[in-house]
Amino acid sequence: MVVEDEFIDLPGINLFTRKLIPDQDQWNPKKPVVIFLHEGLGSVGQWKDFPEKFLKKCHLPVLLYDRLGYGKSSSRKEKRGLDYIHQEEKLLEQLVQKLSLKKYYLLGHSEGGSLALIHAAQHPDGLLKVITLSANTQEEPCITTGIENVKRMYEEPNSKLKKALQKYHGMRCDDVFYAWCDTWTAGFFQSWNIKAELGKIQIPVLAFHGRNDQYTSLQQIENIRQLISSKKEIHLLDQCSHHPHFDHPDEVLTIIGDFLKQD
Repeated sequence: MVVEDEFIDLPGINLFTRKLIPDQDQWNPKKPVVIFLHEGLGSVGQWKDFPEKFLKKCHLPVLLYDRLGYGKSSSRKEKRGLDYIHQEEKLLEQLVQKLSLKKYYLLGHSEGGSLALIHAAQHPDGLLKVITLSANTQEEPCITTGIENVKRMYEEPNSKLKKALQKYHGMRCDDVFYAWCDTWTAGFFQSWNIKAELGKIQIPVLAFHGRNDQYTSLQQIENIRQLISSKKEIHLLDQCSHHPHFDHPDEVLTIIGDFLKQD
C-alpha cells in the first residue's frame, strides 16, 4: 500500500488529503476511488486503521480528507448555520472536480454520512454508490442529550476526551468541539433534517446503524429505509454503538465488499 499526503487548494482554503493506493497500482482519476467522510469531531487520523483494512478487503484506492475546520485543513471562518453540511457538500463537489474524479464511491460516518447522502441527492454525476455508518438524517432530542453528556466529559479537569482530540486538532481543538456541540444543541438546529434529499437519491445505498447507538435512535436509519426509493441495503447491528466500523469491523467490511461487487 502506498500512502500519499497532499494539501489540495480550493478557492480561499486548502484541504489536507491522504491517498491510500494498493500495491502495484497507481492513482488514476478515471478509475473508481472511495472517498471517506469523517464524523463531526473527526479527521483523517481518527479513522484509525479502518481505511487500511478496507483497502485490503475491497482492493480499491481510498481518498480521505480533513473537512474544513478540522485536523490540518484550513480553519472555518464563518459561524455554522442550519445549512452548514449543505455548504460542506459544495466543497466536496469542488474537491471531486479539482481531482478530476470520474467514478467514485462515498463512505461517510455520522455527520459524514449526512454529507454523503446530500451529495448523492445534489451531485450524483460520477457517484456510483453510497455507504453510511450511523448517518444522521434528522435532529432528535436524544442527540442533544448525548452531546450534552459528551460536553460534560470534555469539560472535566484533565479530560481524556480533550487530550485525545488535541492529538488530531491541536490548538483548534476547542473550536472544533464547540462548533459541533453548540450547533447540534442550538434551538435553531432542532428543525434540521435531510428528508427531502433522501427522496431524490437514485443510486444504491448501503446503511449501517448500531442498536446501542449512544446518540441517536433507529429513526435515523428508518428515514433511509422509508424515503430512499432506489436500491438500498439496511443493516442493524446488535451490541453496536455509534461506531459500527470499530465495533464490528470484519462484519462491516464483508458486507461492504459484497455491496461494492454488486451490479
